[in-house]
Amino acid sequence: MRTEAAEKTDSLDPSARPEAAAASGSALEPVAGVEPSRSRAATTRRYYAADWAAFQAWCRAEACQALPAAAVSVAAYLEADAAKRRPGTLRRRLAAIGDKHHQLGYAAPEDAAVRNILCQARRHAAPNAPPPSAAWLAGMAAACPGDLAGTRDRALLGLAAATGLGRGALIALDVEDLRFDAASVALRTRGRAVDAVVDDALVDTVTVTRRLPVTACPVHALADWLLVSDTGFGPVFRKIDRWGNVEHRRLGTDALRRIWQRRALSANQA
Repeated sequence: MRTEAAEKTDSLDPSARPEAAAASGSALEPVAGVEPSRSRAATTRRYYAADWAAFQAWCRAEACQALPAAAVSVAAYLEADAAKRRPGTLRRRLAAIGDKHHQLGYAAPEDAAVRNILCQARRHAAPNAPPPSAAWLAGMAAACPGDLAGTRDRALLGLAAATGLGRGALIALDVEDLRFDAASVALRTRGRAVDAVVDDALVDTVTVTRRLPVTACPVHALADWLLVSDTGFGPVFRKIDRWGNVEHRRLGTDALRRIWQRRALSANQA
């Protein structure tokens, strides 16, 4: 009797069938009875889907099989990506490849060569720059101009200074996570950012109090941004297109670092 995993594999690519893999000499064999995880956070699933799509595209370009993949192919893929990706991103991409294999009943394509590439990436990774201080962030927030992007950046930088929250937690905020009152705003933060992935299962609440003058108040800046951007639901911190229109898409996970670097450069050039 054919397994459900084999039927799923056949529907994706005839060359990825177990019997085709055996004929090609692949050492990978289907693992029966493996169930896909049902509890993974939605954000992690989105990252895994993007990582798997990137691996499939690379395999098509290199004319090699993506499912099941040979460990040598995965090693070559990671090695080609190592020069432009952080070690954490490489680990996540390997995890996404392994997760897809497990979902469809295959062993994860990992061997000593793959592990060696990850070790080399960690060894040669540039040291992380220390995060900017709260005072520095607050100064950058105060220096932001009054245009649409400046209003958004003032709110984001101000909250980063006031809360000490990482980029993932702030960018993941939705309007539904905010609770304003006369004295403060409460932020319901969903998880911690690890390798740019936010775990939705971790929930905490951070309260930011109003302060004087209002020009230096992150709560006031946040309310201003929501008003001028007409943001009543969904992502708080959104992209702004080249024509000055506020999009519904939230900023990327690296946006906070890019924003403070851009604002610092503008201040130095002024």
